[in-house]
Amino acid sequence: MVKTCSQRIKPMSAVDAVDLRSRVSVKSIRYCKTISKYLAELQLSESRKNPSLVVCPTMETTMKLYSMDARSFRRSLLNTIDPSQRSHEESMYMISSSNGIICCVNTICDEDVENKFCHLQIWICNPCTRETLLLPQGRPSFGIEPSVGVAYGSDISDYRIFRIFCVRKEIPKEKVTVKGYYFREGQVVYALAFECEVYSSNNGSWKNIGSVPCVPMCSGLRPYRTGHIFVGGKIYWLVSLDEPGEILSVDLEGRFEVINLPEYKDVINEEDKITEATHLIIFQGSLALLVLHPSEMDIWVWKDDGDKYSWDLVLTIKTPIRDEELVLSVTSLKNNIICVTETHWRIYDVETKIWRKRRGPRTGFRNPAVFPFTESILPCNGGVGL
Repeated sequence: MVKTCSQRIKPMSAVDAVDLRSRVSVKSIRYCKTISKYLAELQLSESRKNPSLVVCPTMETTMKLYSMDARSFRRSLLNTIDPSQRSHEESMYMISSSNGIICCVNTICDEDVENKFCHLQIWICNPCTRETLLLPQGRPSFGIEPSVGVAYGSDISDYRIFRIFCVRKEIPKEKVTVKGYYFREGQVVYALAFECEVYSSNNGSWKNIGSVPCVPMCSGLRPYRTGHIFVGGKIYWLVSLDEPGEILSVDLEGRFEVINLPEYKDVINEEDKITEATHLIIFQGSLALLVLHPSEMDIWVWKDDGDKYSWDLVLTIKTPIRDEELVLSVTSLKNNIICVTETHWRIYDVETKIWRKRRGPRTGFRNPAVFPFTESILPCNGGVGL
């Protein structure tokens, strides 16, 4: 009987599998049609010892991804993502990275200018194995592009896509109240509401989980309302920067919560409060808010005090970033906080308290995306050894 690749791998010991990982590259393993979960976990465990960054300098129709070394910040071309099913001439944008799997989105080209519904194609990609997976189309969103967030379960192959969209329902005119969102088309009045559906890698389908209290904010630096982070079992989106400011969160069970941004007390100047240059980041394993001010930045951490949560201002850092130097993207890796501008990378080491400056891939203000990255052989559909 001919054994599958998965059957041949299962009897190996952990020592043998790690030895195999040291001798066989991820690019070589991609030719094996079926991968055992055992080998996938061992390979990922080894890769996590040497994490890097995955970088897409500009949002274009053909997505060029670079791997960037976390110490030297030298980059090399990782892969070019250009799936044949992509909506014609629409740019792809990377929104998430975990366990070697990235999530990308692009709008769907619609030649009907009267169509008021917005659609996104959502892709799961493994740059190392060159595999891409186009998710099934979700419900159309009325008037605004859907908001997307990616969550990852405790199992390495488990991921969930949360997609927030706008729906409209016709209502009688006499039921129109002051509160709420409304849209009038001729003599017909529609009530607008936001709902969420979830795609699970476990079943490969979408499920509507009902209404949401608010919608993530739109930002020119983060297209498609997709700026988010996933930490501590929850997705977080910025909703508003206007005082008091809000963050929307959802856990793996689909429970939503709204929390206020930290408050700057006894501050008179607006530029010393929450600014437009505010980013969600993961700082030492926790949800954090990075607020850029002229010549300095603050890092607030959302902390659990046992009975309640609160914002703590943990760092105020002098920065060499010039006022005219627009920070386009922010991420963190281990003890490094990384700020990407049009031409340079500004890297702050929390332990040494030293800033470094590196010339990076030129972004041209075209929505650069950068995330922590580890090589993996995980399939895009979430199934391992199927």
